[in-house]
Amino acid sequence: MTENDLATRDATGDSATRTLADLEAENRHLRAALALAGIDVERLNIGRIAVEAEFRAQLARSRAQTADVRREIRDVRAGAVADGVAHRRALAEAASDLAASQDVVAALRSSRAALALSEERLSFAIAASGSLGWWDWDVPADLVYAGERFAQMFGVDPAAAEAGAPLSAFVSGIHADDRDWVGERIARALAAGGDFSEEYRLRAADGAVTWVHARGRCYHDADGRPARFPGVVLDITERRAADLRKDALVELGDRLRDLEEVGWIAHTAAEIMARALDATRAGYGTVDPAEETVLVHPDWRVPGTASIAGAHHFRAYGSFIDDLKRGDTVIIDDVATDARTAPEAGTLLGIGIRVLVNVPILVRGQLAAVMFVHDDRPRHWRPEEIAFIRTVADRTQAAVARVQAEEQQAVLNRELSHRLKNTLALVQSIAAQTLRNTADPEAAREALSLRLIALGKAHDILIAAGQESADVAEVVRGALALHADAPDRFRLDGPSLRIGPSAALSLALLLHELATNAAKYGALSADTGHVAVAWTVEGAGEAAFRLAWTESGGPPAAAPTRKGFGTRLIERGLAGGSVRSDYRPEGLVCTLSTPLAGIRAEA
Repeated sequence: MTENDLATRDATGDSATRTLADLEAENRHLRAALALAGIDVERLNIGRIAVEAEFRAQLARSRAQTADVRREIRDVRAGAVADGVAHRRALAEAASDLAASQDVVAALRSSRAALALSEERLSFAIAASGSLGWWDWDVPADLVYAGERFAQMFGVDPAAAEAGAPLSAFVSGIHADDRDWVGERIARALAAGGDFSEEYRLRAADGAVTWVHARGRCYHDADGRPARFPGVVLDITERRAADLRKDALVELGDRLRDLEEVGWIAHTAAEIMARALDATRAGYGTVDPAEETVLVHPDWRVPGTASIAGAHHFRAYGSFIDDLKRGDTVIIDDVATDARTAPEAGTLLGIGIRVLVNVPILVRGQLAAVMFVHDDRPRHWRPEEIAFIRTVADRTQAAVARVQAEEQQAVLNRELSHRLKNTLALVQSIAAQTLRNTADPEAAREALSLRLIALGKAHDILIAAGQESADVAEVVRGALALHADAPDRFRLDGPSLRIGPSAALSLALLLHELATNAAKYGALSADTGHVAVAWTVEGAGEAAFRLAWTESGGPPAAAPTRKGFGTRLIERGLAGGSVRSDYRPEGLVCTLSTPLAGIRAEA
């Protein structure tokens, strides 16, 4: 082998060595970043590692063979004159070794191609994740080299990040509320030469907030000074948002449990919901679907945003009330472009509403309330966020319904106590009057029993109505039911009119006494007798209620010779009104008259 051949082989081996060094330098940043991120580099690079191992083995063999050739040439030069045959044999072997070295070069080229393919696959895996970015900070030069995704997250031009940009260019992308403490953690890692692992927020130029988890490690040089700080950052916005929503629902349940006022329930639910969604305003309103108005209870909003608590007309802000009435959730990503709000966009923008979500709350199929969320910048609402708002709306309505039920129960309890006291006093009066100076205890017992039954029926009517009033027709029918022994015994006629509970009880007892007297002495004592009961409302200003009791088909009516409890009760009239009894040959005509306001006062 000639010296030129040897030089060519040495140059080839050195070239292969530089090729490997270049490849290692190109991928140094990426391998360090991926290892810190906890990504299984060994699994992704198994092909590359095998190729590198083979590459290094072949290179070692080539270098050993080259050394052997050099020794052989020296030996050949020393003994060339004495042994020409050995010299030619050595040259032949050297030529064979040179061919083998050329095979090594070809293998090295193949190794480089395989390595490039492996690195391309790694880069593709990072890009496909869509949420992972890497960086490598040259601390002494204050240059951060970063991938495209990392640069986009922090609001830095990708080209500048690839060439290297100062750390301050990336720090400005961190949320203002997190910037100071994140800087303290970075400084701590620089001083200690240790790991960095933190979760914090980024804020884009358009105001969008992103949560990231950054993991890195600072390496010191031989003098103990920070040299390199590589790492990766992972977008955890979805996971963080899901955690915030879950924690918000737990907090909502805990705080609503003890609240006993609708305004506080509305404000608390709005605050928890808005903070979890990073919204500017949220609230709860009671809706009048007929008038298309909403009464917004105390709302929650970020500082600097005006409250909209109070009464509003839906049509003043667009046409989405039609969707709410159908039970559809209203989702508007931008009021200026949505057809339902665009005509009123100026009004909405004037009170800080760029986007809105309204969740209708239906009660027995009718729109009863609405839960709303507002933001002052355009945003797209994700399905999981809408589901979260609906859940908050359901729980808020349940808490409001609980408070309203408790308030209604308290009112009913007070009314029941009041009514029970009045009823007991009335029963006591009935019993005393019925049993006073009675000569026939059995007859007195029966009369008392019937009067209490009539009183009980009047109470049944009030309870069945479910309100603090009863219809006159129902009271009349209930009071006369005990005496209706034939279909045509009573002929009722009058308008629908609701009267208060006290008037209902008095009217029932009065009609019962009239029917009892008619059964003993009047029209109901004869098989052919009947009674017409008619009531009217007369007068436009101070209207009066009049009820006429007209008997016919029985014996001639005669004035009683003795006034018992029943007669005195009839003569007392209804609610302090007047009573006129006309004892005619064809039967009794009793007319009751009282101011309408007196009997409707409790309705």
